[in-house]
Amino acid sequence: MHEGNEALLRQNYSDAIQLFKQARALAPGNSAAKSAHFRAHVHSAVDQPDLSFSQRIRKSCLFLFFHLTSSKNKAERYKICEKIWLLNPLNDRATHVLIQTAQRTNKTKFAVLALHARVSVQPNQTEWLHPLAQLAKESHQTDIQVEVLERLLLLQTDDKVLLAELEQAKHKQDQNQAKSHPLLHIKKQLESDPDNISLRMEYLDGQLRSRNFDKAISELDAYLENQASPSPRLEKRLFLAREHQINFKLAAAQDQHDTALIDSLRSEHDQLRIEQIKLQVERSPNDLQLRFDFGKVLYDCREWEQALAQFQHAIHHRQRRIRSLIYRSNIFEKLERHTEAKQELETALTELPDMTREKREVMKQLDRLHL
Repeated sequence: MHEGNEALLRQNYSDAIQLFKQARALAPGNSAAKSAHFRAHVHSAVDQPDLSFSQRIRKSCLFLFFHLTSSKNKAERYKICEKIWLLNPLNDRATHVLIQTAQRTNKTKFAVLALHARVSVQPNQTEWLHPLAQLAKESHQTDIQVEVLERLLLLQTDDKVLLAELEQAKHKQDQNQAKSHPLLHIKKQLESDPDNISLRMEYLDGQLRSRNFDKAISELDAYLENQASPSPRLEKRLFLAREHQINFKLAAAQDQHDTALIDSLRSEHDQLRIEQIKLQVERSPNDLQLRFDFGKVLYDCREWEQALAQFQHAIHHRQRRIRSLIYRSNIFEKLERHTEAKQELETALTELPDMTREKREVMKQLDRLHL
């Protein structure tokens, strides 16, 4: 197909015809190949409208075969009719016969492709637009129907019937697109309603399911940068997308036993977790629960000094005070600051009069530090 399109752009129509013919043979049901083949023939006919002697002989033979073929053999009659049309696609009579034969053999969609090729190459030949719109509607080729109706409305701007048909066709086009290309459909909706958060989240989820991580992240990132105020729901989704991307890369690295890449991706994942909760803390610096959660993330990521600072804030949270002191003691121990580690535990012990699970944990750690 690519080589055929290049030949068509170079106006080398004979090569384009052969290449598209080969593409059709390789994929008989490929509408794109069939449409391109038709278009190449129309271009060739416009470039050389007169048939050569051999083409006229071939056309006569095909006419004979067509009339000798039984009317019951509809598929064969259509094939012959298509070959006749390809020899002279600008001939109105041949075009009419092709349409009629296609309709009798339930191949109207092929006639639509042929007629669409003709009106595309010859945009000034508008007399075929109405038949094409009707045929496209009959064969449920909504994209072509919409395109043709829009062209007709440019010629007949006040035609209310055409306008109503176009609106119906566009509605059906949207429905078809929603079924066959849900992401494109959602993207189209976002163009008219860009601040619809639910739609944007649905679009992002679809991109992630198709593993289109880079595009999903860049598009959402660009959208958030242009917003006057933050959108926590979308920001959370953005971090989730980045996490999915890292996990996907991590799984691939583990399959390849690439230890260096595994370590790098794990470090990147840690930094992502830190970045996410740090953003929340910066927006709500007095939220002590957030400070505690931030400290835990930093602790898990072995960022000892930063974790100490966050737990220092969190000890003022009545329900998180003891656990924050324990975390601080653990960090001091890892930093080999044993005196400070003991002090944190002793403070916790004095504030735990009853023999609770936490008190037993504190006493056990103190005993270990005294050894």
